[in-house]
Amino acid sequence: MTSFVETPLTSQISVRGTAPAGFPTVPNTTAVVDGNTVVWLGPDEWLVLGGSEADFSDAAAAVDVSANRIAFDLSGANTLDVLASGCGLDLAEEAFAIGGCAQTLLARAQVILIRQASDAFRILVRPSFAPYTRAWLADAIAGSLADPAL
Repeated sequence: MTSFVETPLTSQISVRGTAPAGFPTVPNTTAVVDGNTVVWLGPDEWLVLGGSEADFSDAAAAVDVSANRIAFDLSGANTLDVLASGCGLDLAEEAFAIGGCAQTLLARAQVILIRQASDAFRILVRPSFAPYTRAWLADAIAGSLADPAL
């Protein structure tokens, strides 16, 4: 069964500059550094899920953006079908591996997708789009369960 839950994040730090040790440098990947997930957003930009600004004093910029995104964790047998109904990315594991990430649109809302397992994704969305995304996920899950082809 596919389901989603809003997941509280302790903090979110935007880091800019030269990649600190352990940070992903390959586009659209993540890494775990000191127990925190680091999301590659651009050649000199990362989002750290956890930690504090003080942890990155050597960075060109480190800004607490904790109020900037809400997290939903989506998992279950129909996860790929649910996401595919609102996202144009190829989400097959060969194209979007575990630990992969992408900034994309999901049902017209700007999101960051992070693949956590074969059938599990974290979805980061702006708070103003969270109610819409929550309702869309519920509808998409209900639709995938009602469609015997899925």
